[in-house]
Amino acid sequence: MTKEIQLGRFEYCLNVKDVHRSLDFYKKLGFEQVGGNIDENWVIIEHGNCILGLYQGHIKVNLLNFRGGDVYAIAEHLKSKDLELVKDAFTEEDGSAAAEIRDPDGNCIYFNTFPGEEI
Repeated sequence: MTKEIQLGRFEYCLNVKDVHRSLDFYKKLGFEQVGGNIDENWVIIEHGNCILGLYQGHIKVNLLNFRGGDVYAIAEHLKSKDLELVKDAFTEEDGSAAAEIRDPDGNCIYFNTFPGEEI
């Protein structure tokens, strides 16, 4: 039996033009803000088990984000499966660990975990 790697909590991150307008739109769909900082142009919203990140000026493309996993272990696991990382595991200036890979269609899959956020 293969050991399962914990990728972390899933969040779909959207590159938005106007975070205030987008937040208003998603609130009308029933989402609630559960994190982020609107003054810094990013918010985390939730509806049931769906989590979205709305980012204005922080990301260039929409991406799949997994948060809370052991990023260094995830990177090693992916490499052991002969998958090429766009960005190998590293520590950001803010102390978070991050790594990035692309799926066969070029979609960005981003792994990051802040100190104290580990699952």
